[in-house]
Amino acid sequence: MLLRIRAICNPKGVFVCLFALLILMSNLRFSSMYVYYSLDREDFIERLCENKDKPELNCDGKCMLAKMLQAQTDEDEQPMPIIGWEQVLVFFMDLPVYDVQLGNTEKSSAFFYSNSYSYCFSEMPIKPPMV
Repeated sequence: MLLRIRAICNPKGVFVCLFALLILMSNLRFSSMYVYYSLDREDFIERLCENKDKPELNCDGKCMLAKMLQAQTDEDEQPMPIIGWEQVLVFFMDLPVYDVQLGNTEKSSAFFYSNSYSYCFSEMPIKPPMV
C-alpha cells in the first residue's frame, strides 16, 4: 500500500493521474448530464432549459439534451485536419563540422606488470627420498 502511495506522489504519477482524470471527465461529460436530467428533472429544467417562457412546447429540458447530443455528434463527425507539407515550416541550417583529435588514443596503464611466471617441466621423474 505504501509503495502505491509513493508511486502516486512523485511528479510523474501526479501527472498521469491528472491526465487520466481529465480524459475520464471529458468522456463522462454528456453521460453525467443525462444522469443529472434523470435524477433531478425539475432542477435541470430550471437551470438549463431554454424554453422556460414557452410552457406550451412541453420541452421539459429535452431541448438542452438534444443540443448537447447534436454537439457531441458534430465533434465526433468532424474530420481531423490533414497537415500538408506546404504548411509545415522546415528549417535546415548546414553547420560546419570540425575534426578534433584529443591527443594519444592508445590505452596506457599507470601500473607496470611483468609476467615472469614460467613453467618448468622436467623430463625425468623426481625420485622420492629414501629412508
